[in-house]
Amino acid sequence: MKFIKENSYNMFKMFLDQIAMTVFGTMLSFATLKNEGLLLASSIFSILFYLMLLYTVGWDIGARDKIRIDGGRMKPFPMKGFLIALGANALNILLALLIGIGVMIDTEWSNGMALICNAVARLAEGMYLGVISILEHKLFENPGIRDVWWWFLIIVIPSLFTGWLSYFMGTRDLSVSRILGIKRRDDAGNLTGKNRMK
Repeated sequence: MKFIKENSYNMFKMFLDQIAMTVFGTMLSFATLKNEGLLLASSIFSILFYLMLLYTVGWDIGARDKIRIDGGRMKPFPMKGFLIALGANALNILLALLIGIGVMIDTEWSNGMALICNAVARLAEGMYLGVISILEHKLFENPGIRDVWWWFLIIVIPSLFTGWLSYFMGTRDLSVSRILGIKRRDDAGNLTGKNRMK
């Protein structure tokens, strides 16, 4: 409970990034619906952009905690990023489980619940909409909720992994740009990193 209270802002921040990207991803999916290649490309772009936003949040949290860890004011907690991402994805996981339960019980009311939760899950995770739509029609002749409900559990995994990895990298003062050797500028406008120009 204490962990949730201390990190509720960070969880909410990650969730807000998801809402922003689901609007963006849904709009791109509808705009490219008639062209399968464009639909796939726009969906993959939306997913990667979403994960980059999560990476930024997780890395910042890790970098702040590094100062406290180095100063002896905090014990290392490698799973913190994963748990924050898990909290941010609580709604997604709940929706996936409700869809699955509804499908398995297979009564009129449970199927109705599964249908509603399926619609909400697709809206809440719009960046994955294009990929899901293409896979549904490629893998199944007449796709139904029963066939794909578990996909909504699987699509949470990249964000959980990103939350864990970005926090870990933040606490180690590692960044994607540094690993790739990308030159960045500091506040004074000077190039930083190994590729700094003299």
